Amino acid sequence: MIKPRVLGFALALATLLPLPAAAVTWTRVEEVPADDVFSLHYFGTTLYAGAANIVYIGANDGTNWTPTAVVPTAPAIETVVPAGGALWVGTFGRGVFRSTDTGASWQPVNTGLTGLGSSQVLEIVEKSDSLFAATGGAGVFTLDLGTPTQWSAFNAGIPISIAGTVGTLILHGSTLVATAGPNGFLYRFPVGATEWQEVAIVPPISPGLLPNDLIAMGNDLFIGAPNRVFRSEDDALTWTFKGTGIVQNSQTFLATDGTVLFAGVNFQGNNHRIYISTNRGDSWQPLDEVPGVFLFALAVAGDKLFAARADGLWWTPAVSAPVEETTWGSIKGRFGK
Repeated sequence: MIKPRVLGFALALATLLPLPAAAVTWTRVEEVPADDVFSLHYFGTTLYAGAANIVYIGANDGTNWTPTAVVPTAPAIETVVPAGGALWVGTFGRGVFRSTDTGASWQPVNTGLTGLGSSQVLEIVEKSDSLFAATGGAGVFTLDLGTPTQWSAFNAGIPISIAGTVGTLILHGSTLVATAGPNGFLYRFPVGATEWQEVAIVPPISPGLLPNDLIAMGNDLFIGAPNRVFRSEDDALTWTFKGTGIVQNSQTFLATDGTVLFAGVNFQGNNHRIYISTNRGDSWQPLDEVPGVFLFALAVAGDKLFAARADGLWWTPAVSAPVEETTWGSIKGRFGK
């Protein structure tokens, strides 16, 4: 996902809106300091929380937490992935680090990461015994896990001059999908392709449409962007707007338990609001609002919804329905889509 320190964030013009009477209860993970937590990644039954220069490893679906050693000179850990018998992190400004001892020590793996913004590694994805790294200006790079020493550019089809900042990258089935640049484009690399295929989220172009999150739920893909959620049902080839009920002019971070979608949005002076959708994003209901605290990421682990925030890592039960039914049509009408 794109972090605020990379590309900034829009402050909403909206006023605070009414929420359900019974707000959810959040519990802070005490093992994680009450400071910026920049990223969340969930693999198997382990949740990884990336802080400034330490990864906090939450075993048993985020129940038991242990910190790694300090990642040298890292100002922010943007992405974490276990792959090839090692733990990998991408940092903002210091490239990639690898640990072969579960975070007890770290070694830089940056040879081949070249170009403006290449040290800003925003996402790392594993596919077919290789890693793929999305950077904040130099596009995508790949690394062979069999001989993990040299990154190579993987940018055929991506116009680096206008789309070199690849904010999100995921593997959907066998297709790599990346969002890049501020004009509403994403790029897909299916099996058999020889270069990235460009797709306009809102054809033919949408200046200012800057996705900051991208997740999969079954066969569907979902994009989170300022005041927008989009859904694709055809492996990222076409997209439809699915943001009805979400406050405008805000970053949108997404999470899912496989059936239910959650969205967290930042707006107006770093307040953030949590929404839920039980119908694949067709409509959204507000769950809670946290004033004065910036949200960096959401993730569902087990039966908990985790929020990476500027005041630490927090969780609440991952409910499967809104806390209370809310008449949203009149509120929505004040802001439009």
